Amino acid sequence: MPQIQETNDYQERVLPGLWFYAATLVLPLSFLLIALPFGEQIAVVSALASLFLAWGFSWAVAPKIQISRQFLRVGKASIDRDFLGKASVITPSESFAARGPNLEMNAYSVFQPSVKGLVRVELKDKADPCPYWIFSTRNPEIVAALLNRN
Repeated sequence: MPQIQETNDYQERVLPGLWFYAATLVLPLSFLLIALPFGEQIAVVSALASLFLAWGFSWAVAPKIQISRQFLRVGKASIDRDFLGKASVITPSESFAARGPNLEMNAYSVFQPSVKGLVRVELKDKADPCPYWIFSTRNPEIVAALLNRN
């Protein structure tokens, strides 16, 4: 029996902004100074390891967006495209309110704080208590356009 390959129309890993990586450059110096009393080699290895661990961890926990013809997957959640309503772009000026006071308690949300682009996708499933999905993306116009096409 042939296997059906499901191709993604869009895929994105929403990594932190450059300021996060610039700020992590302080880690090696801190670890170097802390570990120096235990020996120079241990201090250098721990300093470099701290930097690579911070960068690797940020990559590993960054939310991933996948859009195919059959589903939308954001982070660990996935939903069939048949249950999706209209997708809309939330402008950076509206993003603070959308993430805070206007965010409904039952909404599925995945945010990357340093990424200002947001997409909100309404759900058509009446049995689902979640009214909409809202998530960060670096390309909100592209994501919304892909989700709104039939």
